[in-house]
Amino acid sequence: MKTYYSKNRPVLKNCPICGKLYADAGSGACQKCYNAYRNYEMEIKKFVEANPNCTAGDIVKNTGAPLAIASKMIQSGQFAMSGKITYPCSRCGKLIFSGVYCSSCQQAVQQATANANRLAQEKQRKYLTGKKKSDKESGLNIIKLLRGKK
Repeated sequence: MKTYYSKNRPVLKNCPICGKLYADAGSGACQKCYNAYRNYEMEIKKFVEANPNCTAGDIVKNTGAPLAIASKMIQSGQFAMSGKITYPCSRCGKLIFSGVYCSSCQQAVQQATANANRLAQEKQRKYLTGKKKSDKESGLNIIKLLRGKK
């Protein structure tokens, strides 16, 4: 995405939805896509007010709005007072009420992250200790070379 900056003027950007060039004054999309997004939001809000305990699938089916918009609105907490709205976990698809992952997927992601961090630290430690030994043993020690020792 190309962005052209100018002082005291809106920034020229490509719309992330349709790709057209537009002057961005803070909306994040061209006027046509922004208006469509706002219309979807209004339709979703009306549907959720009428059906407080619906799922994200129900919202998409009845309003015609994309699942991404409905999920983004639910995850941001726009319907927290309207009832319990469920939407799919981003990893396994299980229906959840809040967040991005269900509890089991969240634990799996945390465990995978901890394992990756542990492996990276071990690799770094091995690299650093191996590097110190190899410098001494490799014959690159200048003092030994100057003294004629190997």
